Amino acid sequence: MKSRVELLAVLLVVAGMVACVFNGKDGPRRNELADQTAKGLALEVPDARWEPVFFKDLEGRTSKIGLLSLRRTVLPENDLEVRFWYDHFEVISGVIIRRSAEQWSATYLGQTKPQEPLSIQQESLGPPKSGWEAAWKRLTDAKILTLPDGSVNCKTEVLDGIGYVVETNVNRKYRTYRYGNPSLATCDEAKQIVRIEAILADEFQIPPPK
Repeated sequence: MKSRVELLAVLLVVAGMVACVFNGKDGPRRNELADQTAKGLALEVPDARWEPVFFKDLEGRTSKIGLLSLRRTVLPENDLEVRFWYDHFEVISGVIIRRSAEQWSATYLGQTKPQEPLSIQQESLGPPKSGWEAAWKRLTDAKILTLPDGSVNCKTEVLDGIGYVVETNVNRKYRTYRYGNPSLATCDEAKQIVRIEAILADEFQIPPPK
């Protein structure tokens, strides 16, 4: 009788451990959302097919240079960061704009070899042509902080081409959204993404991806 009780106790412990493991595997996204909310960072992440695929690819590149995930970063008050990514087949490049302790900076990230995703390098950019306040106003007027995700109401029939992914971390809120081939889309939001790309190219002399 005693041995049966001991065996039952062991089985209950093992079952509990297995449940913990599977719960951890089933819900990392929910855990991440809850963890960041508890830290004071609200997350607005679309439930879209592109999102986990893109950020898995992106993480392999950014971890190579020690760039932390923006959605896991709680910035000090009045600081902000915006990342504008060009997603072109196997090539991901981007512009990162930061305001930290009232100081602005911009960084360009790009692959040195198109067929080697981990050949990522970063380069500090100079101040924008119009000055920081004017350039930032141009970007916010183009709705870089408020555009919705384009995967629902702004699709194109073209599968290949270039996509634009934006991440913003402003006022303790993280957002991300994507537009694929916006130059071929007819919605007004796609036109805004094309405008944002043009502003970045103009202000920082960044050639558009080919």
